[in-house]
Amino acid sequence: MYGVSGSEEGVSGFEEIFVFKEIEKVVQELVMMSTSKCKMEDLPKELVISTLLRLPAEDLRRLKSVCKSLYSIITSRPFIEVRRKTRNSYILVKYEDLISNNHVISLLCDETLEVVYTQTILSDTPLMDSMSSKDRVVKVVGCCNGVVCLRRIDMYVLWNPATRDAKIIPDGLYKSNPDKKMFQRREMGFGFDPKNNDYKLVSIQRLFGDNRRPVRPCQQEVEVYSLKAGCWKLLPGIFPTCDIMSAYSVEGCNGGKMFSWLVCNDEYGEHVMSFDMSNEVFITTPLPPCIIERSSHGNCRNSLMFHNASLALDHRVKGGNNQTETHNIWVLGEYGVKESWTNLFTVGPFKLLGPSIRGFWNNNKVLLQVRGGGCRHDLILVDPSIRKIKDLDIHGTSPQVFNYQENLVQINATPPINLF
Repeated sequence: MYGVSGSEEGVSGFEEIFVFKEIEKVVQELVMMSTSKCKMEDLPKELVISTLLRLPAEDLRRLKSVCKSLYSIITSRPFIEVRRKTRNSYILVKYEDLISNNHVISLLCDETLEVVYTQTILSDTPLMDSMSSKDRVVKVVGCCNGVVCLRRIDMYVLWNPATRDAKIIPDGLYKSNPDKKMFQRREMGFGFDPKNNDYKLVSIQRLFGDNRRPVRPCQQEVEVYSLKAGCWKLLPGIFPTCDIMSAYSVEGCNGGKMFSWLVCNDEYGEHVMSFDMSNEVFITTPLPPCIIERSSHGNCRNSLMFHNASLALDHRVKGGNNQTETHNIWVLGEYGVKESWTNLFTVGPFKLLGPSIRGFWNNNKVLLQVRGGGCRHDLILVDPSIRKIKDLDIHGTSPQVFNYQENLVQINATPPINLF
C-alpha cells in the first residue's frame, strides 16, 4: 500500500483491504465526475486528499484532467511536498536501448534494485521525437528533486518523468546579443535552489578570437537560467575559479544545489570547482595532497560522482605493469575544505579500461558498468566485502546513473482548457 504516514504501520490485513476498497470507491467517483454533474464538494475533502496521496503518479496525471478542483489540489505546493516526502527513492539509469534504438530511462527500486519500469525519454510529450532517435547523442546533465535535465548538442530540456512534463530551455543572452557573438558556451550545470524553491542552469561562456581559438588570458562570463523566472540573467563579477576549458568531465557532477567539475590550473593543480545554485557563487575545493602528488606521475585518473548525498572522487591508480586499475573512493565532507576529504574504501584491481564505476548503493556496494557482447554495456552490482555480483537487468550503451525521487512539480504549469 502507498504509505502517507507512520501512523498506518500497524494496520491489520483486514483494515488494509477495507482501506483499499475505500480508495477504489473514491477513485471511481472522482473519475465519474468527468462524465457527470457530480461536484467535488459532494466528497469529504480530507478523504479526497488522503486518497490522492496514496495514488501512483500515472493515476494523478489522469485525474488532473478531471476537474479544476482536482487539478488545484494535485498541483498545489503543499500537496506536492507532502507526497514527495512519502515517496520511495529510486536509482535512475539513462541508456540507449539496443532493441528499440531509443534513449530510455529505467527506474530501479532503491530497496531491492529491481527494475520498476522503463520508458522512452520524453515519452508522451511533444518533444519525444527530438531526442529519441538513435542518430542523436542525448546526455543527462543532471537529475535532482524529481527533474531531469537533458542535453542534445546545444538544446537543453527539463523533464519530469512522473508528470510527463517537459520544457525546452530558451537560448541564453549570449546567442541573442551581437556584442557577445565571440563568446561560446563551454559548460552547463543543472541543480535545485532550495532557498528559493527553483530549478536553475548555470552556463559558462568562453571568449574566442577571430581565429576560433580561446583568447588568452582566459576570459569567461557566467549566466544563470531560473525556471521560476523563466529567463536568463548575467552574473557580473562572478567568475569561474578556473578555465573551464580544462574541465575533465563533459557532464560535470550534479548534487542538489551544487554542480561540480573536475578542473586544473597552476594554483591548485587538479581540483574541484563547484557552483552553488542558491548563493550563485563558485567554490574551489583542492584535492588531497597525496592524490595530487600521485597524479603528477601520470599513472592515475580521477572522476567525480556521488556516494549517498556526498560528492565522491574515484581515484584510479594503475598497477600490474599498467595492466590493471585500482579504484580508491574518497568522499568530501564540506565544499571548499581540503581537509574534509576521507578515503572511504578501495575497489579492484580491475583490468585496465575494463569495468567503470557508475555509482554506489547501500553504502559501499558498487554499481559497475561492464562490457557485454558487441557494443552492449551491462550494469551489475558488486559487493566488494564478500565479492558477490548481481545482474541488474540493464543492457544498453553509455549508461548514466543518478539518484531519483519522484516529484509532481510542474515544469509547464498550464492547466488544460477543458476543465470544469
